Amino acid sequence: MTKPSANLFSILFAFTALIAADRCAAQNVTTVRITDEVLVPDCDRLGINLGGDAYYSGAALVKNRVRANFEGTSYRQCHFGPVWTENGCSTWFGVPDAWRELLLDGNGRYTILSGPSKGTTGVIRDIKKIDYQHQGKTVQQDFFVLDKVIEPTDANGGILVENLSRINEGKLKKPHDYWMSDGVAIRNGDVPSGSFGVSAMHMDAANKRQFIRFATHYRRYGELNGLWRVRFWAKRLAGNPVVAFIPSRDEWGESGQVTPEDKWQQHELTLRVDKVPEPDFSGSTQHLTFVLAADGGSVLIDDVEAWLEGDTNPTAFRDDCVNMLREFEPGVIRQLQMGGNTLRNSLMPPIKAHAFASQKSTKPGPYDGGRHAAYGLHQLYELCEHLGCDPWYCLPGTLHIQEIKDFMEYLAGPADTPYGRLRAELGHPQPWTKTLGAIHVEFGNEAWNNAGPYQLGGFNGEDYWKDLIAAAKASPYYTPKIIFHAGGQAANSWLNGGLMPKVPNADRFGLAPYIIQSLSKEDMGRMKTDDDFFRWAFAWPIWRSNDPDGAMHQNEQLARENNMELSIYEVNHHITHGDGPLEPRNRLTTSIGGGLNVCNGMLLMLKEHHIRAQCLFSLVQHSYNAHGIGAVRLWGTALTMRKDHERYRPTFLACATANRVIGGSLVQTVHEGANPTFVGEGVFSRRRGVEKYEAPALWSYAFDDGNSRGLILINLDTQQPRPVDVSFEGEAAAPAQCWTLTADQITANNEFEQPEPQVQVRESQLAGFQSGSRVTVPPFSMMALRWQLK
Repeated sequence: MTKPSANLFSILFAFTALIAADRCAAQNVTTVRITDEVLVPDCDRLGINLGGDAYYSGAALVKNRVRANFEGTSYRQCHFGPVWTENGCSTWFGVPDAWRELLLDGNGRYTILSGPSKGTTGVIRDIKKIDYQHQGKTVQQDFFVLDKVIEPTDANGGILVENLSRINEGKLKKPHDYWMSDGVAIRNGDVPSGSFGVSAMHMDAANKRQFIRFATHYRRYGELNGLWRVRFWAKRLAGNPVVAFIPSRDEWGESGQVTPEDKWQQHELTLRVDKVPEPDFSGSTQHLTFVLAADGGSVLIDDVEAWLEGDTNPTAFRDDCVNMLREFEPGVIRQLQMGGNTLRNSLMPPIKAHAFASQKSTKPGPYDGGRHAAYGLHQLYELCEHLGCDPWYCLPGTLHIQEIKDFMEYLAGPADTPYGRLRAELGHPQPWTKTLGAIHVEFGNEAWNNAGPYQLGGFNGEDYWKDLIAAAKASPYYTPKIIFHAGGQAANSWLNGGLMPKVPNADRFGLAPYIIQSLSKEDMGRMKTDDDFFRWAFAWPIWRSNDPDGAMHQNEQLARENNMELSIYEVNHHITHGDGPLEPRNRLTTSIGGGLNVCNGMLLMLKEHHIRAQCLFSLVQHSYNAHGIGAVRLWGTALTMRKDHERYRPTFLACATANRVIGGSLVQTVHEGANPTFVGEGVFSRRRGVEKYEAPALWSYAFDDGNSRGLILINLDTQQPRPVDVSFEGEAAAPAQCWTLTADQITANNEFEQPEPQVQVRESQLAGFQSGSRVTVPPFSMMALRWQLK
């Protein structure tokens, strides 16, 4: 071959290779074509559960870090049992001695919730033991003896029992070397004029100092240095008492003191705290507490409050919390509540509210009692109004029919009605139905759940929820924007199939489709690499929605049969069971892979099951101590909201990225060209054992909102980037906005152990973006695009 021929051969070879590469590249491209076929109209952005404000869980939500009024506890429970007679009914749940004494003190009352005698009220005369034949054995059950002859209902009808008189007995901690000295007690009947309730705190410091300690929060989760405002009422009873308010360490800041007089007087102090050190994340928490101490005499104290100056937003919540929620852009904010509370108490701010209890483990009394809410329903509604999202505050699971009527009046009644007036007095003269979008209503939390904390906090049996909803919808203040949810169990379609017909007037049926409940040693022995592990995890929620044996597939069929829309009251990973090790659980829950899994699961349920209201669980909580396993890093998704120190778990970032573009209608997308898939191998159903499941690696979700268009692309491929050509009708008016959630490794996380967050959202603009433009989605990442049409 001559030299020129050799050069020609080289040129031809290179040209042929280029054509082959182009063809290979073209075959690797997926065209995502956005159609105008509406799958789901009026989509909500992904929501979130706000949660409580306990300092030890990593929370610092509300401005008022100290809020103590020393009022007592309301006690309410819902029971059901198999035996009903004309004299009363039995309960599946034993009545502990302390609750027996509470319910038989002359103030224990009942209300029948089911059957021909529903609505009957009266006094509980006795609680006795009866024999009952259960599964071939004789068992003993507690039996409520009522003061009226009733017409028995069928087995497992409901009865509400309560004692509200103990609201007036006060509530304090038990004496404790750290939290409270032994000379501090409740005193009833002497409180400041106009104060809420009847109880105050008595400190008998004639012979020695007495104290009580109040927690604020850890500096890891919110700023502590600055000017603290303190407010409380005090009254001298004897001697010459001096009351001081002291930070937990003298070197951290200033103390202040007052000298009470013989009549009630409100005192205010301003204390500079400026030396709380930075946490070092090696176990040092830097927790600021305040000690209220009395010396030299006997004194009464009431309504103690403390807050850090500097917040400027108009709600009860700290600026850090509000800003964090703005970052998430929730469509819905949910706050769960179980039983024990009254409607009116649920509405009130904490300083004007009493404690409540429904759990059997609660020991009634002024030095045990129940729990307080960190914020009331009214305050959550104000927060949602400020943020432009919808509230989902669970009403007590132990509610009377009259209370749901009062609630409707509170929502929309004029200011000259009793509960409309209360709404106005709390600062909102306008009806909430005029200023909020949808108002989601749920009764309690997980009434199906018989685990200890949930037990007796609600009732989902015959008549109860149906009657509550019927009373609400019969109210002159009802509008369809008030949406009633009945709650079921996501993994138990058999249970849900029985519940749905009992609440035909519910607007939605709520589920908590947590992802992967269990991990075994056998599972981990089979999955040798991160690729194996995450492919199984990615396939798990997809299998559940698409396989006929999958719980969500079955729940959708039940909802269709009962003409109901599904909703999601909680969702996240739930990998807290099984004998597998701790480390891979946390590898999943904290990683970008885990975040993509939860977000894609939520978007999949929007697309496949048309579930619009979905609430991630939850905003804050560093870890959950799973029995026999250790601290699984659930359920919180925002590690810290402290200004300039914000850290979010990838699950938060993924859902926030999706919320940048969700709006209007979800429309159909069609994938053409390359159709990459992956295979997850593992246990998806314990009944079926180990199996392989093939699923798409590339997922798309498109939104049509007037002239605005949105597209979410999620790449579940653990190795390869995926090029995508975006196809749509019309012409883009300007560059597209683009948010990309990505990291270098699928296990990357933002935990405190990392000096800097490993998982971040990159925001950019795509100049010249039009139909046919190509984007490349990196492996284990997501991209959200938003653009306007001309």
